[in-house]
Amino acid sequence: MRGHIRKRGKESWAVVVELGRDPQTGKRKQQWHAVRGVKKDAERQLSELLHFIDKGSYVRPTKISVAHYLQQWVDGYVKTNTSPRTYERYEEIIRTHLIPALGSIPLTALQPQHIQTYYSKALESGRRDGKGGLSKRTVYHHHRVLYEALKHAVKEGSLLWNVAEAVNPPRPEHKEMRALSPEEANRFLEAARKTPYYVLFYTALYTGLRRSELLALRWQNVDLDLASLSVVETVHQLHGGKLVTKQPKSK
Repeated sequence: MRGHIRKRGKESWAVVVELGRDPQTGKRKQQWHAVRGVKKDAERQLSELLHFIDKGSYVRPTKISVAHYLQQWVDGYVKTNTSPRTYERYEEIIRTHLIPALGSIPLTALQPQHIQTYYSKALESGRRDGKGGLSKRTVYHHHRVLYEALKHAVKEGSLLWNVAEAVNPPRPEHKEMRALSPEEANRFLEAARKTPYYVLFYTALYTGLRRSELLALRWQNVDLDLASLSVVETVHQLHGGKLVTKQPKSK
C-alpha cells in the first residue's frame, strides 16, 4: 500500500503516504498530510502526492507558516523584481489582509477552503475601519497576490501545487467606460483654461497618456517643431511622499 486516507473529524482527513524504508534502521517512513473538506478532497490530495512521488518531485511538509513565507516572498522576490509602487501595494495587501487572515496556517497545510472562507469574510466585513466589506475588485486583487506568491512557492519547491488554483475568487463587475463627447471636451477645456493646469489637461485629453506619464514629461521629450513628444519614463508617489521614476509599461 503506497498511501491511504484516514478520517480524523468532521471535514478533517489525514492523507498518509509511504516513503520507503530508512536505509539505516530499515523502518518504514511515512508522511502525514492534514486535509480539510470532503472525502474527495482527501482522495485528490493522495493522488497528487503519489504522482509527485513517482516523478521524484515530492516535497515533505515544513513548519514554515503562511505569514513567514509571504513576508519572505514580498521582501525578497517582489522587492527586487517589481517596481517600488507594485512592491508597496503587494506589501500592504499581505501585511494588512492576508497575514491576519491566513498567516497562522502552516504553508503546506493551506487548503482551498481556507482561502475561500477568507474571501467570503473579506466581502462581508473586510474593511479595516469596520464599516462593512471590501469590493469584489479589491478581493480579486488579494487573490492575484496570493496566487502569485503560491505559484512562486511551487516553482522553488516549497509546495506541491498552487492551492489558489482551486479557489473561485469574486469577479469584478465590468463597468462600461463613457468617453467625453466633442462638446463636453470643449466645455471642459474652456473651464480648464483659467487654471495653471490647462496645458496638462489639454495634453491628457488629446493623447490619452496616463497620469504618471504626463507628470514625468520633460522639455527634452518634446519637439514643438514636429509637434511630437516621447514617453520615456513615468513618475509615481509612494506612501510618505517619495517620488520614484521608472520606464513605461510598454515601448
